[in-house]
Amino acid sequence: MTIQQANDYFASCPAEGFLSADQLRGYLPQEEGLRYIGISGTAGKTAVAALLSSMLKAAGFKTGCYHAGWGPMSQRVRIDGAPVEESLLCGAAEHQSRFAFEPLPRAAAELAAACTCFAQAGCSFAVVELPDAGLAPALPRMPVCAVTHIGPDESGRSLERLAHDAAAVLREGSICVTAPDQPKAALTEIIVAAGKTNCELVVPDAEDIKFLKAHRFASQIDYGGYEAPLAFLGRHAACNAAVAVELALALWRKGVEISDEAILAGLAQTKNQSSIRVLRQRPLVILDACHTPQQAAALVRVLKVAKVEHMSAVVGLPGREGTEAFLTTLETGLLPGEEKGDKKAMPGMSDSVFDRVYFVAPAGVEPSLTRALAEAARYHFEAEFCPDLAQALEQARAAGGRGMVVCGREDLVLEAAQLLG
Repeated sequence: MTIQQANDYFASCPAEGFLSADQLRGYLPQEEGLRYIGISGTAGKTAVAALLSSMLKAAGFKTGCYHAGWGPMSQRVRIDGAPVEESLLCGAAEHQSRFAFEPLPRAAAELAAACTCFAQAGCSFAVVELPDAGLAPALPRMPVCAVTHIGPDESGRSLERLAHDAAAVLREGSICVTAPDQPKAALTEIIVAAGKTNCELVVPDAEDIKFLKAHRFASQIDYGGYEAPLAFLGRHAACNAAVAVELALALWRKGVEISDEAILAGLAQTKNQSSIRVLRQRPLVILDACHTPQQAAALVRVLKVAKVEHMSAVVGLPGREGTEAFLTTLETGLLPGEEKGDKKAMPGMSDSVFDRVYFVAPAGVEPSLTRALAEAARYHFEAEFCPDLAQALEQARAAGGRGMVVCGREDLVLEAAQLLG
């Protein structure tokens, strides 16, 4: 099997479907030396996983990291920051395709293959994102875990339900770190789950997060004495860094030799691929794989703090669910449920930073759906449908203004990064 065939195999696995943790356990490696760290939640999983993996690498541990997003599987399974060896992923895909009676649901298939690669590569730790935290009980030896920020997503589930589902990552004897500033409804569910599972819960103190003086569109933070530059922008990113630091400290309490120097190195060395990433300053080009209201609010607030306006946006959304809430937040910076009066407490939040928005269909999304989204968006912006990404980028560039933001599904944002150079 070639690497392209392996990528195609995982892409062809059904996005929907159910596989129990007991069933998944049969596809997972059982190496005693491999310890797992599961990361669940609706926002911040990728940043937390990348930051913690970098800290562990800096501490001298061979570390695997699985990113459950879009794009080729070969780019989302990484060992010590580099893409996994093609032979390992090809072997995992071939074994799975022969062993399974029918294709596994994609989340389970990818998780099992990533863990197999990490075991065969001799990793000490596997940091894995869990969009379906119900699979977490299949993972053995999980000394610590995390539930990142819970917020509205495209599924339409309540905050309570989202938190309840994400808390499936908790287990007896583990230490779970959750996000500071967690919504009260979500935090209540997580606290209840911690009590039921006898899992210690750590909640970073938001008041310990301090922003130090830095250049525009740069971030320098101090969390509890850990002072370092950060490639991720915004308060939400600093909260993710706090979660990663607390995970490292929890591992230290579990007997893992991870020094303060390794924690600081991990914070400073982690690269930002697609989370409010400034590609260039003049004209301003920002990439952000955001497609939920929570992520849109974080983007708008970063732009407002930088006093940026008259921007164009290129948007590629994965579907219709939750679109109205996303567009409203992209326009106002306010999450669903936040009252309009709240704008008075947030200077400048009453005016949109975007003059024009160009909609494009990501791969696999019907253009007719995206065209309908563009029509609906005209209630919020001057909006237009574009048949492909290259045309959307060109029109956004020609529109002038301060610059452009490319946001939406991650694979579209990464493709834009290549086209924009």
